[in-house]
Amino acid sequence: EKVAVAFSGGLDSSVIAALAKVSGADVHLISVGLENQSELQHAEKASRALELPIQVQTYDLGNVKEVVSKALWLIEDPNIMKVGIAIPFFWTAEIAHRIGCRVLLAGQGSDELFGGYQRYLRELHRKGPEALREILFQDVVSSYKTNFQRDYPICAYHKVELRLPFIDREVMSFALGLPLELKIESTDDLLRKRILRRVAANLKIPDFIADRPKKAIQYATGTDKALRKIARSEGLTVRDYLNKLSSKMYPELEASP
Repeated sequence: EKVAVAFSGGLDSSVIAALAKVSGADVHLISVGLENQSELQHAEKASRALELPIQVQTYDLGNVKEVVSKALWLIEDPNIMKVGIAIPFFWTAEIAHRIGCRVLLAGQGSDELFGGYQRYLRELHRKGPEALREILFQDVVSSYKTNFQRDYPICAYHKVELRLPFIDREVMSFALGLPLELKIESTDDLLRKRILRRVAANLKIPDFIADRPKKAIQYATGTDKALRKIARSEGLTVRDYLNKLSSKMYPELEASP
C-alpha cells in the first residue's frame, strides 16, 4: 500500500516512517514549510538516513494568506495555535492526495502519551510524579478535541484517510501503563519520551534524529511567524486577524480567547 507520512525528521514521524517501511508499505515522506526554514534541510537529511523518498515543498506569505481561510473553514476554530498547525497539515494532505497516497500517517498523540511537551517538566517540578501522571492521562483524554478534531476534516477535504498509529488502542493502553520514569527521567530531562527514543535506537534510527529536541510544527514550518506578518500588514494582532476572518465565515462563533 502506498502511504504518505507527515514528516519533520523528528522522533515521532521517523519512528512511524521506519515502522511503516518495516511493514512493507510503499512509504513516501512529505515535509512542508515556509522558504528558508532550516527544518526542511533536516527533514531531507533524515529521509536519506531512513532511505525513504521525500517530497519537500516550500511556501511563501502569499500561500499562507491564500490557505488560511480554507483552514479556518475546515477546523471552525480561530485559535492561533490550531490555525498555525492546520495550515502546514493542509499542505501535507494536499500533497499526499496529489502523489496518489490514499493514507496519511502522522505522529499526533505521541507527546501526550510519552511526555513530550516541555511544560510537563514544569508540572513535574511543581506538582510531583503522581500529579503529572494524571495530567498526562487527562491530556490523552482531551486530545481528540484538542488535536484530532482539527486534523481529520483537513484530510477528508483532500480525500485522504488520516491514520494516527500512536493512538492505536493497544499502543495507548501500553503507554498509559508505563512508569513515568520511562517517559521523563527527571525535571532536568530536556529530551523526554525516553522509551520512544529506545524504540528509535532499536530501529537503527540515527542519533541526530532520535535525540533531536522537539520543536512545535507551527514554529518549525514558519507558519506562526508568517501569520504574524500578515496580521501586522493589516494593522491587526494575529488573534484579531483570525477572528475577523472567522466571523465572516461563521458569524455564530464566539471570538477566540
